[in-house]
Amino acid sequence: MNQRIFYRFGATAVAMLLLRPIHAADAGLTDPGAIRAAAEQSVRVAAGTALAGLTVNADTLDPRLRLAHCATPLQAFIAGDGQLRERTTVAVRCNSDSRWSLYMSVAVSCEIPVLVAQRALPAGAVPEANAFTVVTRRLPGLSSHYLSDPAQLAGQRLRRPVALGEALNADAVAIAPVVHRGQEVTLLARAGGMDVRVTVIAMSDGRPDERIRVQNPGSQRIVEATVRSAQLVEVPL
Repeated sequence: MNQRIFYRFGATAVAMLLLRPIHAADAGLTDPGAIRAAAEQSVRVAAGTALAGLTVNADTLDPRLRLAHCATPLQAFIAGDGQLRERTTVAVRCNSDSRWSLYMSVAVSCEIPVLVAQRALPAGAVPEANAFTVVTRRLPGLSSHYLSDPAQLAGQRLRRPVALGEALNADAVAIAPVVHRGQEVTLLARAGGMDVRVTVIAMSDGRPDERIRVQNPGSQRIVEATVRSAQLVEVPL
């Protein structure tokens, strides 16, 4: 019988679930250490080039949990959307005759150099290099979740406030708009090998390659155009 067991964040409900009758002398069980090792290895493989400084630690299984011996190598994979997070859910599965599967949580952290704020910064501020210092820290998640080089701040704005001493998460910044609402920009229209340029007014802020509405002040006509630079937007005809 194919039975599924859900084990997550130390839940003890699975302790009462048995895949088959267990006796005191029965050694035909799967070693919990092997299950944890398979879960941790799946995270390491998924991390790939992010391995430097990576630490993974699967939750300890309930000692009362009994899973039948698996005659084939355990299979483990990242559950859900497959993304690695500071708490990543991993599915471990046995595909032999004693089929079973369980889901467990694996803590992910990394020790990396990261930009740390030397003062509190408000949302919307331009994160200048002199407002940060590079510090090596152990942080939850992957190294790709954080900024480590002051050069990465170029053209960025803070999406939220950053506290004094906070490591700068990549989610805290976004590319700053290069076109601003009410600004005059050149609209480039391409048609049949011919370029037509006209001055228009931006009706909203826009980042590179973002679509915004612009208005021709003469005809009052409004069109959607793609931001190409701080002075140019483009629309195909």
